Amino acid sequence: MSKKGKYEVQRFTCIPVETDDNGQYQLKVDQQGNAKIHIWRTGKHTKGKYQRPGQLMLTENNLMAVIIAAEPMAFKDRHSETPLQRFLTTFVDDAVLQQGLKLLK
Repeated sequence: MSKKGKYEVQRFTCIPVETDDNGQYQLKVDQQGNAKIHIWRTGKHTKGKYQRPGQLMLTENNLMAVIIAAEPMAFKDRHSETPLQRFLTTFVDDAVLQQGLKLLK
C-alpha cells in the first residue's frame, strides 16, 4: 500500500461496560463476577479522538467499552485486531478505571 493510504494505528485494551441503576458506568461482568479484557484498534473510518485511559468507545457491534490502555501498533499488523467504530467523549469514574487497571496486571 502506498504511504498515502496508510494511517496511524493504535491498539486498545478495553473492558465492556454497562450502566447500573444510577446511570453510572460499571465493568460488565459474567455469571462468575469476572470482567473480560478485549483488544480493539483504530481503523481507517474510526470516528473521534483518543484522549486518555478511562475514555469510552463503541465497537462496530455497538458494544460500549472503557479503554484501559493504549499502545501504538504497526500498520502491517492491523488485521490481527478488530477495528473500533468511534471514540466517545464520556469517561468512567476513576474507581472504575482503577478496577480495570487491576484486572490488567
